[in-house]
Amino acid sequence: MIQQHYYTRDRKGVYSDTPGYDTIAKSINLEDDFIVNYLHPLCFYEAPAILGGEEDMTKYPKALFCINTEDNKMVIGQSVFAGKDYTGKRNRYFTHNYIISEEEREEYIQNPEKIIFLDNFFNDYNIDNGKTIPEVSRTTWNKAWENTLSIDEMLHKTGIDEIRFKELILAAFHGALYKKKIYIVLNCELSELNILSKELLRYLYACIPFEVRRKIGFINYMKEPKNKDFINIIFLPKGSIKRLTTEIKAGYVFDFADNNFYLDDIDRSEHVFSNFAINNLHRMTEFFKAMDKLPIKNKLNITEYDNIINFIKEDVSFSLENIQDRYKEFLNINNKEKKSEKKPIDNQVINRNTDSNRSCREYGNLKGESSFKFLAKFIKKIKSFFNCK
Repeated sequence: MIQQHYYTRDRKGVYSDTPGYDTIAKSINLEDDFIVNYLHPLCFYEAPAILGGEEDMTKYPKALFCINTEDNKMVIGQSVFAGKDYTGKRNRYFTHNYIISEEEREEYIQNPEKIIFLDNFFNDYNIDNGKTIPEVSRTTWNKAWENTLSIDEMLHKTGIDEIRFKELILAAFHGALYKKKIYIVLNCELSELNILSKELLRYLYACIPFEVRRKIGFINYMKEPKNKDFINIIFLPKGSIKRLTTEIKAGYVFDFADNNFYLDDIDRSEHVFSNFAINNLHRMTEFFKAMDKLPIKNKLNITEYDNIINFIKEDVSFSLENIQDRYKEFLNINNKEKKSEKKPIDNQVINRNTDSNRSCREYGNLKGESSFKFLAKFIKKIKSFFNCK
């Protein structure tokens, strides 16, 4: 079952008998330690300065966030500007969290639209209704996203070109592997930030493997840069990055509004995997399901996936039943080759029996039945999915 949690300013709360911000209601099986250690630090919201004094609450951006905890739970929450508190004088915010168990988390990892477009959040609660709120068996999400922007339309509306999008993919890997922060400022009006950030997130998540998704978190509105544990991808309004502080420079900056980018240690070379993912977006879920079963040495390293794409392209004589053995053999052979050359395993992309001058783009541009033939042989289970015979 999925636990729930509400947090705001009120006359009293679950942990305090005095006025102020506190948990005001929670599901009965939600542990106090988890609330204090994970949920309370996530319950925050600062309204945009430009909306100071605005009484129309629909004009305030919502802050949707998602994190993965150290004990493999997932928290999907939303903080909103909630107007006046119980005194009628002070403004407040309201946070509603869903806590997903480790067993149920995989459904969300494999279907990130259920995170990004989750829509059954509450924006207020009367504490007279009690401090206990029910567990739920499922969450609901807005399926209208299926008819939203294409990737080309999204890139155009956000002012992102394909090169920068590939850098975002690589930054996401680094966010998972090195706990890097990724600050994103879209070239859009405040009123469009929630919509366009979700569009970018759905395409970004479509391009990153399940293991990366298990390690990163995001928030789609923050007034200004803040360092919050477990949140890697941070969307900010235009003009919110005044200067590059030491803390900000520890991560990456994608300021598309001011055309300002800080990408220290980002590898600018082409990656076979990024090209492949961008050109096969609607097929990547099944691809990642297959990848998740492979004995990949480091599933947070994009070079491992470059190797796999080269492996698939090179060797079409295998099936679902023997794929793991063939891949282990592939890695063992090339491990010996690399040791003989005295080079680290992760620093060389394997490229046996292929044209070394073939571009990454050519690897990635895989369309039509004949182009997907090698994928059909790679995993028999999804043969019909790729319309290959």
